[in-house]
Amino acid sequence: MFDRFDESARRALFFARYAVTELGGVTIEPEHLVLGILRDMPQAILRFADAGSTAETLREALERVGGGQKVPTSVEIPFSTETKEVLEQTAIEADVAGNASIRCEHMVAGVLARTSGGAARALGAAGVGLGAIREYLKGQPPETRPGPRIARHWKGVTTAANAEAYIAHLQGVTFRGLSPLVGFEGASIQRRDVADGVEFLIVTMWRSLEAIEMFAGADIEAAVVPPAARALLIRFDDRVTHYEIVN
Repeated sequence: MFDRFDESARRALFFARYAVTELGGVTIEPEHLVLGILRDMPQAILRFADAGSTAETLREALERVGGGQKVPTSVEIPFSTETKEVLEQTAIEADVAGNASIRCEHMVAGVLARTSGGAARALGAAGVGLGAIREYLKGQPPETRPGPRIARHWKGVTTAANAEAYIAHLQGVTFRGLSPLVGFEGASIQRRDVADGVEFLIVTMWRSLEAIEMFAGADIEAAVVPPAARALLIRFDDRVTHYEIVN
């Protein structure tokens, strides 16, 4: 679903989820989407707003959506039905405008086109109009060809008894945590029996080395192995290997 989202749009989705943990709630609502955009790419909204409108005044209006139960950052927070409709609309907005990738402006357009709640009212009060966004998107120049995608390879070994638990951890925690990250495009798990247990080859796919740096830090070849994963492993690579994806 998010293959077409550019890096800023993916960051905005991450910050939308973070807004839920700050304000309270159990689903990501359109208001959280707009808060995420304001945090990462405020100009995607403010360029269409009245002269007196600011990111801070918009945040104040939108943050009133909170007040529900606060959940830990480790808990999966789903999109609400209304937010799913907004995200579906982003592709329609991009197609109609002739844009290859989905940007924050497409998400703002989706909020205005498919909702009428607090997010749409706050945008409207700030002077942000759907027509102006659509005209702006139609006028954008063709996008440049992206650089090579990157596959990140890493190996670890578990005991035979821990193999299934490790797969469940990868699928239920690791990959879910990676999915909203900017530039992350997918992952695979390979396994084979070895003398002391089960060896796993984990391959994650990324849009660029810059995207990997945002996840792993300046030393992009350093393995990122959180404590919960370490507890299931008997040994693992400290370093990873990167390959350009040819096709």
